[in-house]
Amino acid sequence: MPAEVNRPSYSLRRRLLGSATAVLLIFLGITGLALDRAVERSLVSGQSERLFLRVLNLLAESELNGNDFWLPTYLAEERYNSPESGLVALVLNEQRQLVWESLSSQWFEQSDWVLAQPNVAPGKEEFGNVGGYVYERYAVLWEGTDGETPRFEFWVLEDASPLQRSLQTFRSQLWGGLGAVTLVLLLTLWLVARWGLAPLHQVAMHLRKIRSGEARRLEGRYPRELTPLTDNLNRLLEAEQGQRDRYRQAMADLAHSLKTPLAVMRTLEPGDVDELNEQISRMDQIVRYQLQRAVTEARSGPVLGQRADLGEALARVGRALEKAYAAQDKVLDLPDAGDWSVAMDPNDLLEVLGNLLENGFKYSRSVISVAVTRDSENADAWCLDIDDDGPGISPAERERVLGRHQRLDTLQPGQGIGLAMVRDILASYGLVLQIDTSPFGGARFRLLLPSA
Repeated sequence: MPAEVNRPSYSLRRRLLGSATAVLLIFLGITGLALDRAVERSLVSGQSERLFLRVLNLLAESELNGNDFWLPTYLAEERYNSPESGLVALVLNEQRQLVWESLSSQWFEQSDWVLAQPNVAPGKEEFGNVGGYVYERYAVLWEGTDGETPRFEFWVLEDASPLQRSLQTFRSQLWGGLGAVTLVLLLTLWLVARWGLAPLHQVAMHLRKIRSGEARRLEGRYPRELTPLTDNLNRLLEAEQGQRDRYRQAMADLAHSLKTPLAVMRTLEPGDVDELNEQISRMDQIVRYQLQRAVTEARSGPVLGQRADLGEALARVGRALEKAYAAQDKVLDLPDAGDWSVAMDPNDLLEVLGNLLENGFKYSRSVISVAVTRDSENADAWCLDIDDDGPGISPAERERVLGRHQRLDTLQPGQGIGLAMVRDILASYGLVLQIDTSPFGGARFRLLLPSA
């Protein structure tokens, strides 16, 4: 399978701002176009109404003498009387002939176009634009004195520049205002995105601190939506830290556990092949056991089906320690083996007994005594007492001595992790190591081991 190619990362903020900007531009663009069309229709409609009113005013001032149409040369509306006013009025008969025009039409250049247009039906109006003018025309039938009804068409044309300027002014203000609103909204969106994504930046900052060793977990208050993420990250970090701690402890425990087999091997004679093989086998078991502990989580109690022989484990550990400490004049008093099955992993039991008995060999003066009895309060447990005649452990020091790298006597070799290993193993079974004073004046280690 080909290696996965790392794709370049993308900015979540840029993605949010880009999509929001697109939506905003589309919305404001549609809104602007709708407003532009609405205002344009409103201006054109207003212009058409004003021109139609002018047509009605012309119609009101008109007269018909026989079949002759008449309008005064000078009108009350002064703009009709000035060629520069931009307001022109024309009247055509049914034959598309000009029968009257205002004085302001002197410079009007669109007369030929007006005359060329087809007749509009009587009573109908028409609005349009031509040659820079907007116009309104309206046709009427006029009853003459001879009973005839001649037709006349009234035209009012006005310069379209004011209408175009009004429309252009509105459009400039509209699109300028929408542009300014867009910039303000984009800035607001950027600030909102920055504020909304701040918790993610906080997570990234805390992760950098964790990576640099300044912190061990994600701290602080996070939004409800990020809480599952931060909680899971903290659990992952705690699990990873616990795994590293277990590896470190396992390596230290491994080194500690291998000391006794190595010490025994140093005392062997060249012909002790069976004993050598036993110690090599024990070392192999220790390595496997400690590596397994390093990669598994702590147990919450005994596992069903586990069984170890307490008598056999005591004898095996005792033989090894007697060889390791053969140069010292010390006696290990073990009880006669009985049917002492305990609900523990055999390797766990060997680790516990090995550390406790080795502690006795280190600190006793001459005697290490082991006793196994049925617990008086719990018939399903074996009471194991390991006594020595050493200096003992004072009540004030009994809790501290169970910590890792805690040693009361710095003259003896060791790393101060043996009793801590015992405590950790027993804790995985829900058991507690009790420290008291032995009948010999030294230390007593008492265990209540569940019988299988």
